[in-house]
Amino acid sequence: MPENTGRLQAQLRASSGRSSKLLKDPDGFEAVVEVPGRGALVLSVQSGGGFSLRARTETSDRGQQAAVGELVAVGVLGAEGVVSVVPE
Repeated sequence: MPENTGRLQAQLRASSGRSSKLLKDPDGFEAVVEVPGRGALVLSVQSGGGFSLRARTETSDRGQQAAVGELVAVGVLGAEGVVSVVPE
């Protein structure tokens, strides 16, 4: 298991096998995946282990997305994996 350095690491990987630069941050990350014509999923992960997943749907206003998305899940990551998720 990797040593806990107090710093989060993130790397995006596409289904095609491509990957992004490895990012490191002491506070947290937010990843946004946009689906044309549908909206976006926004995953936020904080260094304390908390996370949230939000869905933003596109509005009828020429592809504009809602500023705040509907909360899909919120939970906590622990050493053994996901500790809790709401809603279940």
